[in-house]
Amino acid sequence: MLVVDASCLYEIVTEGRLAEAVRTAIVRTDELAAPELIDVEVMGLIRRDTRGGVLHDSRSEIAVAELHDWAGVRFAHRAFSDRVWELRANVRTWDAYYVALAEALEAPLVTLDRRLARATGPACRFIVPDAGVDEMT
Repeated sequence: MLVVDASCLYEIVTEGRLAEAVRTAIVRTDELAAPELIDVEVMGLIRRDTRGGVLHDSRSEIAVAELHDWAGVRFAHRAFSDRVWELRANVRTWDAYYVALAEALEAPLVTLDRRLARATGPACRFIVPDAGVDEMT
């Protein structure tokens, strides 16, 4: 199993420039997971980039449909709040939910956020598709 964060899922559903790198990183498993808040985050990014002219309306409509159909398992995030609070000094709250889920599942977290992958505190492994390396700890 792999935990996928919003940066990666956004690239996939919008066919962003790093979509292929993300797909390559996650091809090793058909079991993907994320906190339920991934839908809120990715939808917000789609909206932002549509309003900003980065995404055309037709691509945005497809992205929203693909987000809705994403086969990853979504976990309720409330159960991870204590761990998220423990990570508060070094990890942003949104990111900490992904970290906490990855730790609970003992699964790597796939992210495009290099700063998150370098943060002190998380006990999970990271896969950074665009970093030119397969895994970072």
